[in-house]
Amino acid sequence: MTPQRYTRTLEWSGTLTGRPASDLIAWMDGWDPHECSLAIATLNAVLQGASQYRDLIGESTPLGGGNLAVFRAMAAEFGSGRISVIGRYPGLDDVLAPFDFVCIERMPGNGDLPDQAAEYLLPDSEWSFITASALANKTLPRLLELGRASRTVLMGPSLPWTSTWRDWGVDYLAGVEVLDAELLWRVVSEGGGVRIFEDAVGYRLLVLHRRSEPACA
Repeated sequence: MTPQRYTRTLEWSGTLTGRPASDLIAWMDGWDPHECSLAIATLNAVLQGASQYRDLIGESTPLGGGNLAVFRAMAAEFGSGRISVIGRYPGLDDVLAPFDFVCIERMPGNGDLPDQAAEYLLPDSEWSFITASALANKTLPRLLELGRASRTVLMGPSLPWTSTWRDWGVDYLAGVEVLDAELLWRVVSEGGGVRIFEDAVGYRLLVLHRRSEPACA
């Protein structure tokens, strides 16, 4: 996740190599968006080496590549209720066109709603798809609270693979696995953004809870 607030210079550049991972993960307690993003990236790197990560990945279903793989894979489960998506995904309108959906975005574009719309729309949604980058910008606890009556999917490359999300009321995890590490490094270093989804990483879906009916129905 790249913070939307840019800076010409990161004061800690060139000083991170060799430091304990715990030092960087502790930055999650702060408010600087760049430090929080780096902290989550470090946490994810540490979690990937844990046995729980391997267990969760083993229980999950591969969805393949593509920025919209999660929505395509889950479309058959959507009903007539509202689908609220936190975070803009390129091409989302084409995939969700047959459904009643809204996209809520911190920096809204054409057709998006501002992030304060979540206060009004998530409590009455059947599905809530929440980008895991909300963990870095500190909005995730409130979004999960607002969407507790809906089927909640926490998703994106920033997602920490941990069963702890069950305690937060998350129903599905939709994170990524690295398919081609060399290609991923090259795309990221060349500023490829969502192009990582073409061949470098692929989504996986894990069911934490399966509800017969959403509580808001």
